[in-house]
Amino acid sequence: MWRLSDYRSIHLAVGKLNVDVIVKGLDQIPPPDTPVYAEDVEIVPGGAATNYSVAISRFGHSVKLLSKVGIGPTMKGIMTSLAELGVGLEYVQEEQYVQSPTLIFLRNDGSISIVRKKNSVPPITREEVNRFAGLFDVVHFASLPPQLVLRDPYAKVTSYDPGPAVREIVDPLEVDVLFVNNTEAEKLDMEKVKTRYLVVKKGKNGATIISEVEECSVEAIQVDPVDTTGAGDVFDAAFNFGLAEEWSLEETLQFASVASGLKVTRLGGTSSPSFQEVVSFLNEKPPKVKCR
Repeated sequence: MWRLSDYRSIHLAVGKLNVDVIVKGLDQIPPPDTPVYAEDVEIVPGGAATNYSVAISRFGHSVKLLSKVGIGPTMKGIMTSLAELGVGLEYVQEEQYVQSPTLIFLRNDGSISIVRKKNSVPPITREEVNRFAGLFDVVHFASLPPQLVLRDPYAKVTSYDPGPAVREIVDPLEVDVLFVNNTEAEKLDMEKVKTRYLVVKKGKNGATIISEVEECSVEAIQVDPVDTTGAGDVFDAAFNFGLAEEWSLEETLQFASVASGLKVTRLGGTSSPSFQEVVSFLNEKPPKVKCR
């Protein structure tokens, strides 16, 4: 169970590469003229596609990131750290814009609030995405408008995690895997979507996957949360990883549940566990899966 094949699948993650400024241990914004001290302040790589990419690399597959970024020394440092983590950056395009950071307030219970500047860097276009059709085993679209999502007929898996853009799915959409959380699932019009797997992520309540033939649920592992940032992205990566490895649905769900659960115990969206860390936990206490 949970063994790697000899073939190393290649993933393309399409989405954002951000500069995340994490402020830890500050549960509320201080009033004017009242200085406070946070438990920690860190500058780390961020963005859903970036979190996905690092997780895939740590699991053992190859990955390329397709994104656009602004210029500046901070972004250079972020890209250097991603390259050291094994993320391919050949398709990251530098634009003549100053990269605006994403501010993340991390509370002591692990929950987060996020502040971003709107439209600081031009988005990826549909034509730019289409240039890569047929080159990858897995293509994952992360937190992008549905108009940019193209199912690659040559890939093993084309997946999409719309995030807040789920309410923008008004035209027919075809993917192999659609990832949503509980709140997003309520806003989803399934009559507009054709997918092999609908995956509903439920945080501490695990996840449910619905296919044409069965519905399966996996429990979440019990952990002390540190930072929930990127947990859903790590789940996406782990699930696609299992599909590409051609594991059973039960094995794939268990791997994804443990991977995302372990990520929650660490600071930052790119702090995903390694393949061996996940498997070691699975060998000790695999989460339960129920299908019907």
